[in-house]
Amino acid sequence: MKQDKLPPVLIYVVIFLLITLTLGLNRHYSFFSSYDQGIFNQVFWNGTHGNFFQSSLSSQLSTNVVHNGEVPTVNYHRLGQHFTPALLIWLPIYYLFPSPATLIVIMVTLVTAAGVVLYILAKQYVSNQIATMITVSFYGAIAIFGPTLANFHDISQIPLLIFSLLLAMEKRWWWLFGILCLLILAVREDSGISLFGIGVYLILSKRYPKIGIALCSLSFIYIIGLTNLVMPLFSEDISKRFMIERFGQYATGEKASTLDIIWNMISNPWRLIGEILTPFGATIKYLGGQWLPFAFIPAIAPSSWIIAGFPLLKLFLATGKSVLALNIRYAMSVAPGLLYGAILWWGGQSFQNFWQPMGKLKPRKLLPKFQRFWVYCICISLLLTFTSSNTELSRAFYFI
Repeated sequence: MKQDKLPPVLIYVVIFLLITLTLGLNRHYSFFSSYDQGIFNQVFWNGTHGNFFQSSLSSQLSTNVVHNGEVPTVNYHRLGQHFTPALLIWLPIYYLFPSPATLIVIMVTLVTAAGVVLYILAKQYVSNQIATMITVSFYGAIAIFGPTLANFHDISQIPLLIFSLLLAMEKRWWWLFGILCLLILAVREDSGISLFGIGVYLILSKRYPKIGIALCSLSFIYIIGLTNLVMPLFSEDISKRFMIERFGQYATGEKASTLDIIWNMISNPWRLIGEILTPFGATIKYLGGQWLPFAFIPAIAPSSWIIAGFPLLKLFLATGKSVLALNIRYAMSVAPGLLYGAILWWGGQSFQNFWQPMGKLKPRKLLPKFQRFWVYCICISLLLTFTSSNTELSRAFYFI
């Protein structure tokens, strides 16, 4: 009996795993890990000793120190800055291997596994050839490859969880879908924005409108309740520091809640539109960089705009140098929506037939000429990642 050959995509999975793991560990053991790696290492180390989510390095960044001039404390609870209970999932691994290097292994493994789930997800609608190209483009994206070589960050969990959620939806594994919804919300206080985009897609596409309404409601209530009721119990950082630093243009005082910011956005629509469009050149460059490794297909895929539109909107409305940086962790939360929309486009979806069931659409074929163009786009994406002026990437490639 002839055995089936292993999918060619596994070659790219192994290559990505080995390259990112080698570069990440070499970066760390060459003493180029920096501040954020120390923060998360403290959080995990304290967690294994029963002092959950405590970090003196996070205390250094708190409003008590920055604005009030207080001395950092060792028992500062970081949940006032970022609510990240999902990190507890990886705590047993760190307990067995208590080292900052363990966090690098966890992050690289999470991103690599996300590509595997993406391939399985793509196979629901497209050929093996296209599914493989989509997976390779994921690994070669600036927004994925770059942040995977940086310090450990909580957003590295998002691609795997989002792809798994979408796969559970396609398979109608609703029990798993519900669990993954809760896990996504537990990643960060703002991860519900990605879930909200999926909910809007389910409503507009008429696939599962009731579930879509439930997702939108759950995400909105969770974000508002968490940032206004729960996180302030730990510190005032969310209102006095993060809202002001990122969305201070919508604030009227020295502090603001998420409700204040949302209301000021709604009540001043012209400023809102201006913030979305400006700086125009940087916005177009950012979108082009996100679309590049996927051969610009998400630009013409309606589902990409709907699902990824909300994480993009959060970045476009914020201020700061890092929000429109493609190789920094925030960009990683945009990629899952872009890729799922690209999968549906290759499956036959377009703006004209968006409301038709996917089973009735004719999948598109990958022509050799376009495949070559796609390969060029992935190579350019990797080249731009390599030549980036980002400090974290420079530290990863210092030996060159």
